Amino acid sequence: MAQSVKLPLDTLNPQQREAVETLEGPVLLLAGAGSGKTRVITFRVGHLIEKGIEPQNILAVSFTNKAATEMRERVAHLMGRQIADRVHLSTFHSLGADILKKHIEKIGYKKKFTILDQGDQLSLVKEVMKELNLDPKVVDPAALLFLISRAKMALSDPRSLPEFKYHPMMPFAQKAHRNYQAALRGLNAVDFDDLICLPVQLFREREDVRKKYSELYKYVMVDEYQDTNATQLLFLEAIVRDHHNICVVGDDDQSIYAFRGAVSGNILLIEKEFPGTRVIKLEQNYRSTNTILGAANSLISHNRMRKEKTLWSANGAGDPITVIHAGDEREEAEYVAAEIDALKFQHDLNYSDFAILFRVNPQARLFEEAFRMYRVPYKLLGGQEFFDRKEVKDFIAYLKSCLNPDDEVNLRRIVNVPPRGLGPVTVDRISQYAHEQKITFFRALEAVAAGEVEIENVSHGPRENLTGLVDLLKRFHGRFDTNMQLKETARELLHDLHFIDYIRSTENSPKIASKRIENVEEVLSSIAAFETRSGGTLDGFLTRITLDQSNTGSQKEEPDAVQCMTIHASKGLEFPVVFLVGMEEGYLPHDRSISERGGIDEERRLAYVGITRAKRHLYMTLATTRTRFGRKDDREPSRYLKEVPTEMLTSNTADASSPLADKREEQNKKYLDALRATIFKDPE
Repeated sequence: MAQSVKLPLDTLNPQQREAVETLEGPVLLLAGAGSGKTRVITFRVGHLIEKGIEPQNILAVSFTNKAATEMRERVAHLMGRQIADRVHLSTFHSLGADILKKHIEKIGYKKKFTILDQGDQLSLVKEVMKELNLDPKVVDPAALLFLISRAKMALSDPRSLPEFKYHPMMPFAQKAHRNYQAALRGLNAVDFDDLICLPVQLFREREDVRKKYSELYKYVMVDEYQDTNATQLLFLEAIVRDHHNICVVGDDDQSIYAFRGAVSGNILLIEKEFPGTRVIKLEQNYRSTNTILGAANSLISHNRMRKEKTLWSANGAGDPITVIHAGDEREEAEYVAAEIDALKFQHDLNYSDFAILFRVNPQARLFEEAFRMYRVPYKLLGGQEFFDRKEVKDFIAYLKSCLNPDDEVNLRRIVNVPPRGLGPVTVDRISQYAHEQKITFFRALEAVAAGEVEIENVSHGPRENLTGLVDLLKRFHGRFDTNMQLKETARELLHDLHFIDYIRSTENSPKIASKRIENVEEVLSSIAAFETRSGGTLDGFLTRITLDQSNTGSQKEEPDAVQCMTIHASKGLEFPVVFLVGMEEGYLPHDRSISERGGIDEERRLAYVGITRAKRHLYMTLATTRTRFGRKDDREPSRYLKEVPTEMLTSNTADASSPLADKREEQNKKYLDALRATIFKDPE
């Protein structure tokens, strides 16, 4: 029986408490922006345990490792670490990977399979294109992968996707889809989509396995339900089919991922999917002022297909929303930079309290220039991810190959890293030999190294190097399989490879070489942190980083900087001051969405998300003219500006009548006056 605890339920508002105490049957929590949904989820987990439900019988799924980790920490704070570690708190993909690791053999795969990340998937598509004689200059590999992914998540093939019926890549995608799937099976590999699709297949084919998980997870909670797609819904339905104890938490007004296959209608149809669903609205917002919430409510009310709710706050009315009309895009960026400096001083804020939200990444460039000119530190989200750097991917590929020598994808990546005299053509010949003989790529390497088979261009030197690689992989395969000292073993692998010397030899710049070496050292630090935190295996570490390619915690970040990101990337975040920039037709709503079915509603939800990121101050900026494709275009204000009541807005113009230079000079004078007062103040 679970440990008895006493939760402080009296700290919840009435609707939150109702949500926490409603435990049986299907429940829909319509959780508006900033309404404390994570707190409700974690209290609900705690209340289930308080009522005697065993922690291991509770499943809570979210979309990111960050969200799952936050839930785990909050449950640990409420119930204690030992209990929290017994609750299954994970992402959809982690849950799928966990199920497949236990049962993938039941659907025809070998037990040890490889999970391909985005880069590996793209490489595999390019290999498939070679087989089909498709020219990458004509056929975009990324577009093919996108169509293949959408088809897989629809449990169909590309030609069955009505929304992409006339896509120019469709004829190629249909061919590539079959070959891509065959290539995956040949490699005993799965991609991210398979982590959802294959468990659905498993549950359909093996009722005993489905029942096992339905009995294990007696209570299921789903965060951000509005972001689920059709296959994830099937995944969940299979688990809860026998008991219907499912609580979905979400906000249809924040459904902004249709481009990833998310179906906003899932949350609208929940009562049809699970008859008798109890609907509880969480409308009290703990983040924003009522002026900001009033603007958001008014805007989103123009979407007709939605669950009705009205956000309100006890934070007071707050300041009006400031609409800035700039002459052009450069003036817009410089105004924002100057205003940030002014607000920082006036309200005693940090730079990290400010966010610049834009619709598309190219909008960021001029803001970066303005911030550099005004010496405003900034952080641009969306740069190269840590685990995508070459030296990091190479070392990770070695770890994966040591764990599973039959992993052809990663083994091919490192077979000539550091150089062993085996060029791409030679590697292709060895791979071809493996396919002809129906053996693994690693077994083919063993045969070549031992001289059992002659491969053109593999002379005595490369064969000796290959022998060293085969021996190294065998040795460390055994050590990683039995030795739990992950960091020490990984460091020895690094040493035996002479990997650091290899990096130094490939870089002319000692500074760049040092940075790349530091990145590899950070992998060891990540392994050490994972080992300390969970006592996990190498398999667990590699699965974690593959599933969470956004894990950039090892990078050194600017401690106090303005946060610049797309509106999509801002979801789930909040800032005291938000600048929602480019509020023009063509940007928000975006050109591409205006003619799409449901596009205007989706873009309106995106604007709603942007508005509700702001806690105290919200600015919406637009330009009268903007240079696009080398010519100046007149711009129209976004239709969404007209959907916000005028009494909530105040307008300023960044033009010649209010020069930025004067604003900067005034701001500098205030700053210097305050500095002098601090330096020369009378001693006490």
